[in-house]
Amino acid sequence: MSLFFSRLLHLMHDKTLRHQIARFVVAGFTGLFTDLSVYRGLVALGAHVTPAKALGCVAGTIVVFFINRSWTFSSQRASLSQFVRFSMLYGASITVNTTLNTLGLHLLPEPWQVSFVFATGVSTVMNFLGSKFLVFKPAAAVAEQHEQPGVDLA
Repeated sequence: MSLFFSRLLHLMHDKTLRHQIARFVVAGFTGLFTDLSVYRGLVALGAHVTPAKALGCVAGTIVVFFINRSWTFSSQRASLSQFVRFSMLYGASITVNTTLNTLGLHLLPEPWQVSFVFATGVSTVMNFLGSKFLVFKPAAAVAEQHEQPGVDLA
């Protein structure tokens, strides 16, 4: 357990990581605003909450992809495999987000606000870790994978 906390303290002192988290938060709020606007707008037009939430997530995700690729993680390369990894990560995240939101609407006393925040929080952590370590990996990590025979993840 102490190894975990020492590693956590080390990570908190990593300036690059702190900048990435701050930029990810800004990108996330932009995506969140997009998500919320689409979600509530569709519900106001009479759409069911589940597809409305899913479409809100998709719209927010598109915005976040471009911001995170170019600004948060400074990925200089754009490739089909990067897009596929991003799509898989955010597809899983949208599923988790939508499911948690729908469950919350049935279980919590103040449905939409609490459900929305909880679902978004869980998917945000999932998205940061996946984006950093799977989608927008540093170029050195991608080059290292290319040196391994039979591995093509870039």
